[in-house]
Amino acid sequence: MRPDILAINQQTVGRQTGGMRSGSMKILFWLALLLNTFFFHACKNKDLDLYVESDKYSNAADFIGNNYNLTLFYAALKQADLLDLLKEPGPYTLFAPTNKAFNDLGIVRASDFASMKQDSLRQLLLYHILPRRLYTSDVPPNTIDNKYVNMMEKELFIGYKNQKVCAECTLISDFYVNGSKSVLATQNIVLANGVLHVVDKVLKYHPTIQDVLNSKPEYSLFIALLKRTGDWERLGAPANTTVFAPDNEAFEKAGITANDIAQLDPGKYGKRLSHVYLLYNHFFLSDMAIYGQLPGSGYYGSPYYRARIVGDELYYFGISANTPMEPFIIHSQAPEANTPLRISNFQPGYQTDYKADNGVVHGINSLLVLPEEALIKESTKTNQR
Repeated sequence: MRPDILAINQQTVGRQTGGMRSGSMKILFWLALLLNTFFFHACKNKDLDLYVESDKYSNAADFIGNNYNLTLFYAALKQADLLDLLKEPGPYTLFAPTNKAFNDLGIVRASDFASMKQDSLRQLLLYHILPRRLYTSDVPPNTIDNKYVNMMEKELFIGYKNQKVCAECTLISDFYVNGSKSVLATQNIVLANGVLHVVDKVLKYHPTIQDVLNSKPEYSLFIALLKRTGDWERLGAPANTTVFAPDNEAFEKAGITANDIAQLDPGKYGKRLSHVYLLYNHFFLSDMAIYGQLPGSGYYGSPYYRARIVGDELYYFGISANTPMEPFIIHSQAPEANTPLRISNFQPGYQTDYKADNGVVHGINSLLVLPEEALIKESTKTNQR
């Protein structure tokens, strides 16, 4: 209590003891004192509330700058001259990659950004920002492909898994943007000018799948195969394709050279030689985590994904529901339908979910079909006539 109010109270008690005031005067005095005290505290609380409301949250630039796990993201924003933008009212939604996400791409210190073209870096970072607030509660739970336009005027694909499979089970709340994951503890961080979600991968974008593959020398033999089989042009067209791209090491492990590919006669091989890597749709690996397994029985009978290979429909491409997920090829008819013909593995997470306007690219580390396995037999040719 204020000293002046305490003094008034003490004086009042003395006067009451001495009987120097009438009952009516006492009532008026205490009423005035009560109103004065109420007014004082009401004003004080109002000022405090206003202060908390304006200063409780940091703006996006300051929050990132003060977060040890986002120092490389902050350095990138500084190098791209975007910090002032993130101090403006916004609102913004930021998908902020961790330091490890940048480390996975070979970026380990702030000075590494200095060698990048500022405009390219700026576009990369704007790709991580929406010009609006987007909380997980704004996205329907257990859905994929919720589209939101970012500051590059490109669509980001948002998926959200919010599920508790039993009363005693831990809530699963995973938020995905273009396949990059934000866990419950790092979602919905409130900013003065928006909201931030920490994600585990840097979002990657190219205009076409051709651009994705051309930007990576490790896919040169795969590109050569696609050109030889006549599938390359599709990857520059608008049609959606999800590509599972074996790297050069995968071809080398199988003993296949660039010269072998150049000498290959596509007419002698089934379409699965190349089409096993091309799915005529669009999905991120996180889509399978949200939707779970398909119905079926057996290890490969209830996979995360299964689809007939276009042009070679006796065969399926699938992704098993084990950990780690395994891409595989399997025959559609028994007895071969029970066992995969060949299995691969995905490259590390940062080498998957490469987004393009016409699809997605995921790296894999071994071939799913060898040339000799895709040769068209004479009996098959006769049946096709």
